[in-house]
Amino acid sequence: MTDAAIAQWQTLARDATRLSDAKFLQIYALLEQLGDKPGIAGAFDAMRPRLTQLRPPRRPTVSRLFFRPAEDLFDDPGVYTRRLQRVSRGTLPTAWKLVRARLDGGMVDGVAQGILKADPRDPRVMARVAAPLWEAGAQALAAIADEAENNLRFMVDNFGRDDDVLRQIQTLRDVLLLGGVIEDLKQRLPERPIGDLAESHVEAIKGVMAQLGGAESPQAAAPVLLVLTARMLRPGVVLKMLTDMRVTGNSQAQRDALTRDLSGVVVGNLLRQTGTMAKAPEPTPGAAPPSKDPVQQLGSLAAVAERLTDGLTSVNDSVAILRDKKIVDRVAAARSEIGEFVLTTVLGNVEKTLAGLMYSAGGVSTPPDEMKKAEATVLALKRSAKLAGHLGIQREVAAKITEIRREIERQADRMMAAPGARGDPEVRRQMFNNLRLVEILAGSDEAERMYREWNRRLT
Repeated sequence: MTDAAIAQWQTLARDATRLSDAKFLQIYALLEQLGDKPGIAGAFDAMRPRLTQLRPPRRPTVSRLFFRPAEDLFDDPGVYTRRLQRVSRGTLPTAWKLVRARLDGGMVDGVAQGILKADPRDPRVMARVAAPLWEAGAQALAAIADEAENNLRFMVDNFGRDDDVLRQIQTLRDVLLLGGVIEDLKQRLPERPIGDLAESHVEAIKGVMAQLGGAESPQAAAPVLLVLTARMLRPGVVLKMLTDMRVTGNSQAQRDALTRDLSGVVVGNLLRQTGTMAKAPEPTPGAAPPSKDPVQQLGSLAAVAERLTDGLTSVNDSVAILRDKKIVDRVAAARSEIGEFVLTTVLGNVEKTLAGLMYSAGGVSTPPDEMKKAEATVLALKRSAKLAGHLGIQREVAAKITEIRREIERQADRMMAAPGARGDPEVRRQMFNNLRLVEILAGSDEAERMYREWNRRLT
């Protein structure tokens, strides 16, 4: 495929993101038929944000099946961060090209035929089809890394001069060597993102750890645990399993080293995500634009802050056991960044948004649709209040809640003091609107107290 043709496909992909869902998916299906041809990966990069939202069924291909065990570790090039045992999607096309050249053609054809015959919706069947591909591919990746380390021309021609790509290749190799184990474990656990683990899930994870090395060699399970922590909302749950493992002698040092490495990866990923949030990067070219509704934005930002705080809190015990100052400092940095994000991005916009929705002039009550948005705005603040203790921002959040409550009271006072307020149904309607917000912020007892006071003034 010529450079001009590649550019045309990528332009088509970017243009498709502005079409309706139905037409966008038609373009996606067309690109899917091109499979692994050069340039198609770039087209998919432009479409990925919209694909993430729509989640259409993906046609299995040999290359896609090859990378499946490691897919939880992939980051788009724009947000990829070095030394976190993750892989940039920009590395995958070159890695697959070099791996494919080293694989036996008959084996690859056999996998391709197996994909056509198997039910693509059955991950266990697909794992059996891919098993020889993962084993041979892991060996090919090891050979590629070895050649890159010993042949500068090969390295530069394929990957440039940044040796970080070799760490990515090593991560892929380690995961693919255990591809069957990882895919089997995925089917025994909840879909990602994994929240709570049932007892059967915990036993499945412990069984894999025992199968791969157990107390004698906990390091053997490192690739599985790396993928697992990437799938979990609270990765500290897995770290705790590791720290609770009873070991002796040299195995103790192995376990501590593995816990330290995984803790660093988990905290590093939280730092990366909080840094991305705080910088508010420009939208990806061709991506669907983010919602312009400030209320929806506040809700989404509060949810992200909740998720990251939950993940960070889950590693506290494991990090404390390690007594590693470097990791403790990174946890503190992540906590500080999330807290600053909540203060500046969530709390900073709550009052302004609420004022535009609620504090209407002339005693006119807030329309129902606007009232729903006002309640959603206050809920975003309440969600942030629940995070305050974990993030060390209790004083700031409490001050913001108090400030908003006072403004609600001042608005109520102005309305009730206006001529004719006692008999005005709009004033009474607005009173109940304000009481709903007070109940969210301060609880039912405080709302009841204010109701009695306001009702006395209106009767």
